Amino acid sequence: MNRLVGALLVALALWCIGLTYIVVRNPTEALSPELQSGKTPVIAFVHGDSIQTGYAFIASQEQKLFKAVQDAQSAIELDSSSLQAEVQELIAFANSGAATAEEIQMVQQRLGEIESQLVGMQQAGTNALAAMEVDLQAEVTRRLTDEVRAFAIESNIDMVLNWGQSGEGVLYGSGGWDVTQPLLNFINSRLETNDSKALETP
Repeated sequence: MNRLVGALLVALALWCIGLTYIVVRNPTEALSPELQSGKTPVIAFVHGDSIQTGYAFIASQEQKLFKAVQDAQSAIELDSSSLQAEVQELIAFANSGAATAEEIQMVQQRLGEIESQLVGMQQAGTNALAAMEVDLQAEVTRRLTDEVRAFAIESNIDMVLNWGQSGEGVLYGSGGWDVTQPLLNFINSRLETNDSKALETP
């Protein structure tokens, strides 16, 4: 019986030592050298709305999309011109008084088919333009991210913030100021501590 009690006391002591380590261990051990040394970051901000309107690359991408819209509309008009001419002929025939009931029914069926074709052509053009817009926006984001990073490094800026109606946020941050993993380590260790305390509560 004494051996069992002794073993339990040893286990309890080891568990307490481990818990104490979690609570009092150095919270800065996972931080970057910049943060551990207390270095002050150089922070700057930009007006994101001005970047949107003033960056020539964005203007060129918008112009490219505008031209694609015009080209798509012209292509749809060209491809649908024969169908529209057929629609006019069918309507004129149906209203001429010479068409039988069966022929009018055939005209209505054909008009429905043409309408479906035109809707399909319009939808295909819309989908193609939407896909192109997504690609262009992705290219703008990639290019702008690269350029902001290059500017920040050349100007010795550690962090570039966005300020404006386009939304606040970090446009660039050097790796030395990224505390994502240390934060995860910290909150997870506190979760373990709080869970352990909850188990102690009778």
